[in-house]
Amino acid sequence: MNTSSKALDGGSIFGFIADLFHRHHVQGLLVGGYALVANKVQRTTFDIDFMMTAEDCAKLEAELLTAGYTVFSRVEAFIQFKANQAGLRDLDFLLTDAHTLERLITEGLKVQIAGEQFIAPSPRHLIAMKLHSIGGNRKREMKDLPDVVQLMIANDIDPKTEDIRQLFERHNTMDLYQRVVDAVGNRQ
Repeated sequence: MNTSSKALDGGSIFGFIADLFHRHHVQGLLVGGYALVANKVQRTTFDIDFMMTAEDCAKLEAELLTAGYTVFSRVEAFIQFKANQAGLRDLDFLLTDAHTLERLITEGLKVQIAGEQFIAPSPRHLIAMKLHSIGGNRKREMKDLPDVVQLMIANDIDPKTEDIRQLFERHNTMDLYQRVVDAVGNRQ
């Protein structure tokens, strides 16, 4: 029985991932579309995104390749695995340092998906991640800024608080701050 049999034989891809993480003693933070859903924002998503250390990702790579994945893209802080077998889903891994990951996991939300437990970022951390993404690549604004607004509305976060304003400042997105304040104010 190969390592992907749990996913390929009708089991959940999330069961496969949880088992993989457990066997390799890997901590992964659920990010992306599933993290938005965990934070009360509706999103359709096809891939599954995790944040982890590069060391932990390296522990998984050989088994992912054996299970039916190929490396689609690899840059310094991001690896995409493309699923080439039925029952698997594309996986994206954002790479970070151990200190950042531990803080996000410690303050994160426990979420159950297909009977498996994962940790997703808190709403404020997810907002910070979205702003960081926009600040680093302005092409992400159209996708990520509506998520910021929806996260604030769904989680009753007042964008006019000093800690939220500072997030925009820290991530070089102050030019978007008033737009978010206005959008959230119109929906709350």
